[in-house]
Amino acid sequence: MNPSPAGEDSQADAGPVYEAGTNGVYPAPPVPDITARRADIDAKQTMVGRLLQAAGQEAALLLMPAHVTWFTGGMNVRGLVADSERPGVYTTGQQRWLLCSNVDTYRLFDEELDRLGFQLKEWTWDGGRADLLMNVTAGRRMMGDRPFPNMPLINDRLRPLLRVLSAFEQAEYRHLGRVVVHAVEATARNFARGDTEAEVAGQVGHRLLRRGAEPAAVSVTADARGSRFRRAGFTEVAVDKACVIQATAQRGGLYATCSRAVSFGPPEPAFRQAYDLAVKLAAVYRAASVPDGSTALAGQAGAGFLANTDWEFDGRLSQPGYGTGRFPAEELRRGGQDEPFMPDQPVVWQPRVGPVAVTDTVLVGMDGADPITPPEDWPFKRAVIRGRTYDIPDLLVRDG
Repeated sequence: MNPSPAGEDSQADAGPVYEAGTNGVYPAPPVPDITARRADIDAKQTMVGRLLQAAGQEAALLLMPAHVTWFTGGMNVRGLVADSERPGVYTTGQQRWLLCSNVDTYRLFDEELDRLGFQLKEWTWDGGRADLLMNVTAGRRMMGDRPFPNMPLINDRLRPLLRVLSAFEQAEYRHLGRVVVHAVEATARNFARGDTEAEVAGQVGHRLLRRGAEPAAVSVTADARGSRFRRAGFTEVAVDKACVIQATAQRGGLYATCSRAVSFGPPEPAFRQAYDLAVKLAAVYRAASVPDGSTALAGQAGAGFLANTDWEFDGRLSQPGYGTGRFPAEELRRGGQDEPFMPDQPVVWQPRVGPVAVTDTVLVGMDGADPITPPEDWPFKRAVIRGRTYDIPDLLVRDG
């Protein structure tokens, strides 16, 4: 497969709704079906109700952004910086309330929560959130996700619920994956040789924002800089021969990550060899994306590919992967032990060899990874492991 000669911006001036993409048009973000979203919220309220009943508690107070977006089916809260101004959720397991400032009530219900069954507990901007939280929690047997006096934490009980994406969340997640892939691939096809890493990162961020996704992290590594720094960010260094672009973005509280690599003209032999090894690791890691698998088991399965190479010990420099979904990156080790994967759990695999990375987001499946950020308008290599096919993004060679 070869990239389309058409650039990403071939229809960009025609309007904000459609843009050239893999299949001719790139759709604007869909409006979630209100019935499906409300059913998803109802199901989560029931889950929390069961947790409360098992713990002998009356209600739950959720303030952590990941928990709030999970419970609300992906409420976007843009424009709020201070943690003390962010909305929360109060639920008894039978009813639910949004807790928010009077400054934000109208916007949040108008844009996000209309017809989704939420009642309102509101604080005034001059009074602050603390007084409302005191009133909500006083005299009640409650659980919360932030430390309060005499209130047990609900975090560990919620953790497995957040890790498994519902059918509604998976549909939203697949769209986000397409947005992230489009931003990274379009940037990689169109940026100019000699652009700085910062300029390339800016192009990625622009493409994400104009499609309703917020950049959480962007990394651009020119030439061999990735050999020195595995968490590279971006600098004012200019791209000369090659570049790896990686982005993490969120929409509705869901996070997805992918990377793509570009070479201007035929790649340096060492760069090509490193990339081919990373592709093999990516295929092995995806095959290990099964229930009761783990990042450690995947790393062990792929370790042999680096033996007797210049990158034999690169496995010590970065972990094979990490959890994602409701968090940009979630460590999957507790007490020094790797936690087993669950079906429909999102994972980011990041095989890094020398200057390159082959990073993508997948869902854990019964027989291997279900890709969330597959290559679209991009060359790929096809691997078959135990009868399952995996399309791994290849190195894009552009005119030098």
